[in-house]
Amino acid sequence: MTAQTPSRRDALRAFAAFGAATPFALNLAAMGSAAAQTAVTDYKALVCIFLQGGNDSNNLLLATDSGSWNRYWLARFRGADPIALMPPGTAPTALGSINPVTKRKVAATDNPEYWGGVLPITPKTPQYVPAAYAPPNATTLRTFALHPMLSKSAALYGKGRLAALANVGTLLAPLTRDQYLHPTSSAPIPPRLYSHNDQQSAWQSGQVGQVTAGWGGEIGDVFAASSNAPSVNFTSFTTAGASIYPAGNVVKAYRIGLSSTGATAERIDLLQRTGSYYNSTKFLSALQATLLGNDAAGNSLGDAYRAAVQRSVDTAKSFQAAVTGSSVAAPAAFTDPLSGKTASNPLAQQLHAVAQTIAAHAKLGPNRQVFFVQLGGFDTHDRENARQSLLLAQVDHALDYFDSVMQAQGYGGAVTAFTASDFNRTFTTNGDGTDHAWGGHHLILGGAVKGGDIYGTYPTVGLDDASTKFVNPDAVGNALIPTTSVDQYLATMGRWFGVSDPQLGTIFPRLSAFKSANLGFMG
Repeated sequence: MTAQTPSRRDALRAFAAFGAATPFALNLAAMGSAAAQTAVTDYKALVCIFLQGGNDSNNLLLATDSGSWNRYWLARFRGADPIALMPPGTAPTALGSINPVTKRKVAATDNPEYWGGVLPITPKTPQYVPAAYAPPNATTLRTFALHPMLSKSAALYGKGRLAALANVGTLLAPLTRDQYLHPTSSAPIPPRLYSHNDQQSAWQSGQVGQVTAGWGGEIGDVFAASSNAPSVNFTSFTTAGASIYPAGNVVKAYRIGLSSTGATAERIDLLQRTGSYYNSTKFLSALQATLLGNDAAGNSLGDAYRAAVQRSVDTAKSFQAAVTGSSVAAPAAFTDPLSGKTASNPLAQQLHAVAQTIAAHAKLGPNRQVFFVQLGGFDTHDRENARQSLLLAQVDHALDYFDSVMQAQGYGGAVTAFTASDFNRTFTTNGDGTDHAWGGHHLILGGAVKGGDIYGTYPTVGLDDASTKFVNPDAVGNALIPTTSVDQYLATMGRWFGVSDPQLGTIFPRLSAFKSANLGFMG
């Protein structure tokens, strides 16, 4: 069959389809009318740190009371490369030596024995050992710890600048194990629970299904009027390219580029103008003529594109002028804990750019800003010990840097950073990694955070065991059923940001299904 040559009309259709599928389309024209701008004189920023791929938070925040730890060890110290971390107080084991807990010779720096034990933390609010493995009428306190690679985060927790939120996930309504096993219309199960794309969308938008706006962008909409160009252009930012979280119906998700000196302006342009596309050598020339050529005049798509390019150039100039010459300190060198060598930390680099933008907010205009940064690689179906340990060390280094630089710049109490991820991972190992699961644990950082505590209900841990008649009431199979919804998590920060309860109800339409819309971790 002979390949057909696309016409100008084909180019229009293809370009329109491309635009509809990406946030790029949002930059072609403002969508809808702006919400009434809320007058604010103080400055606040929210920074979403997305751990892309599904972070295994079973190894991020751990319950270390004996019942919980025994069940954890039973599920995870198995397979070709066990992913069980060492109990609190275990000294690091040198390469070539025998670990007293596992009786294994430590052969590599990615063996958990080499790192030493998990790092104990003590929450201000007591949580008690679950009934599933507590003696009758017992009130034994649970104990907790962080991954060995999170030493700086443990210190921030101890200083009251970092908090943890337990067992968060996408929910349509509160859900128990029995309701999961016997779903009804009043207790539905969220769709496509273990799909990366769908769960990333649900976390970033607060919605289920196809969406064009994220909750960060929609919160930005509350504070930005359509007639206020700086607010529309410089309220919402992303360092991670196309993403849902920062896209509003009014505010435009401004893409921050990265360079050796930090933040740089990005601009829209038709970068590729020659070559082949979809096996056609004429498509790009037809597209160029449609958008930029003489026959573009009076063409709504061409006019919109040219206007968008001009707007992009203007905003890029404004942004670059604001951040150029920034006094914000760059991150200290990051040392790879597995190799011992200095290495790059893409998350710290992104947060450096965020810090520069925050420091320039007075030049950019808005007093409310939202940011999206992302660290990929958390889809640890295999080699989890090596992969997740390095990633969490990068998170630890980046959080510590960001908190210190925000305090140095005078924004220590005005900026809140928080982690999010597709989902948690299975409680048991698949041999050397984990698979997709559901409810997981997250970290919240900042001076406005009521730190040094664990919020929500930390779940019962462990796999069902017929031989001991153990049934985990908080899990189905390998997945934890969330006891806190993403909506509650995000709405708590939205309220601190200054969004009213009615506005939160619009942004998170399922919020009313849950007992509390305020989890209490923000001051």
